[in-house]
Amino acid sequence: MGYWIVRTIFVVIIKGLFRVKIEGTEHIPKESNYIIVANHASWLDPMVMVAVIPYKIYGVALRSLFRIKWLQRTLKALEAIPTGNSSGQALSLLMKNKTVGLFPEAGCSRDGKLRRFKNGAAVLALRSGRPVVPCGISGSYEAMPRHSRFPKLFSRITVKIGKPLYFLKEFDELIDPFLLEESTDKIKTAIERLCYER
Repeated sequence: MGYWIVRTIFVVIIKGLFRVKIEGTEHIPKESNYIIVANHASWLDPMVMVAVIPYKIYGVALRSLFRIKWLQRTLKALEAIPTGNSSGQALSLLMKNKTVGLFPEAGCSRDGKLRRFKNGAAVLALRSGRPVVPCGISGSYEAMPRHSRFPKLFSRITVKIGKPLYFLKEFDELIDPFLLEESTDKIKTAIERLCYER
């Protein structure tokens, strides 16, 4: 079972059970690969992102998820990258012109609000020089919050894709911590605006 078969299944599930709206697909770079990032308010979010982005994404997933038997096959089919040593693998893929996706909060929000962002996306952007495409997912928390066992069917889920963010490639062995924090804040601000703008 390969990536495109899994994606087709996700498309059928997400678009069949929910009212999905996508905005900003024109912002997806055509001339370059990229790092795609989004907020993470629901267990539905990874499925939503794979379903709405019509290109292959090598997603970073929590290592603990690979220990869940019924998820293992799906994660392997999606060629997901387990956290822990993900930076090296993700950077290698980016340098091979592959697209990498991650949720900078490094976990699902408990209340639907943005949590503190980890620096992973900024590190990849500064090391690779590839653009970051911010996405804001709204409605997924209402459709299926973290504590829920079943989704609220036919809920509205909106994905807003923002303009790419560009960062100068860093060649120094160590990235300045202030630059890293500033870059992470820039990514978070872009996603925050997409999540809450009307």
